[in-house]
Amino acid sequence: MRDYVIKRLGVGVLLLFCVSFLVFSMLYLMPGDPVTLMAGPLVKVENLEGLRHEYGLDRPLLVQYVDWMSGIIFRGDFGISYKYRIDVWSLIKNCIPISLKLTITTMIISTIVAIPLGLMCAYKKDSWFDRITVNTSLVFTAIPSFWLAVLLMLVFAVQLKWLPLSGYESWKNYILPITTGVIGGLASTIRLTKSEALDVLREKYVTTAYAKGLDNKTVLTRHVLRNSLIVITVNIFMSLPWLISGYIIIEKIFGIPGMGNLMINSIIQQDFNVVQACILIITALTIICNILSDVVLGILDPRIRISVTGGDK
Repeated sequence: MRDYVIKRLGVGVLLLFCVSFLVFSMLYLMPGDPVTLMAGPLVKVENLEGLRHEYGLDRPLLVQYVDWMSGIIFRGDFGISYKYRIDVWSLIKNCIPISLKLTITTMIISTIVAIPLGLMCAYKKDSWFDRITVNTSLVFTAIPSFWLAVLLMLVFAVQLKWLPLSGYESWKNYILPITTGVIGGLASTIRLTKSEALDVLREKYVTTAYAKGLDNKTVLTRHVLRNSLIVITVNIFMSLPWLISGYIIIEKIFGIPGMGNLMINSIIQQDFNVVQACILIITALTIICNILSDVVLGILDPRIRISVTGGDK
């Protein structure tokens, strides 16, 4: 298992460098100039050249990339924000806890709701409960998150006035954005839980459990759900980065100062260093979750651990 984890870490680091270089290159191929936006339209050409030299933007692209990555690796320096003229990490470090609070809460609620629903859909396969639950969740998944967010705001904030329209001052401000994320993410977990539970229900040990006289609740929780959780647990780890990226639009709509809101504002203002830092953090989180899912899968399923390590614990 150790060699397998080291191999996955090596592949992850290589992937991180590839993604960072692609993002760095694409942002600098975009039309526009961050120095012009920062200085204003009335600035003289000589001053623009001086600012480009000050920020190192007159150097070759590869030199800029190496300097940027070496600053991150050795000094933890993501560069300077062209818009706010402060350290990029000073902007991001306050946004990350807000985004993580949203995503982790959404993931926990989605898991608590979706796993029992998926288990019951498998137990009552082809029933009205199964069809209504699966089809309703698929309809919610097909609805764009930004449209659903606006709809919830119109109903519960504008018309009924039960919840605040935007902000993040109290727990009420998080209800609408978390509800938007939960509704959009239920379908995948419900369908995965149902699929895995159906496979387990066909196993002989489940038939044996029923033959012993165990009730449905005991069989479903101790035998079916327990053996279905392997793939479901991996899916939960894999869904965390996608939740963070999915909240980019939701944070902007609800005015929540998270990493997604900061990223959209930075793209509009062509604040390249902030955009690169946000994408790099999301990529690193995705790679970490991939490695954690592989490790958890090997711990939960001894067959995979044996196939990878030859029986080495």
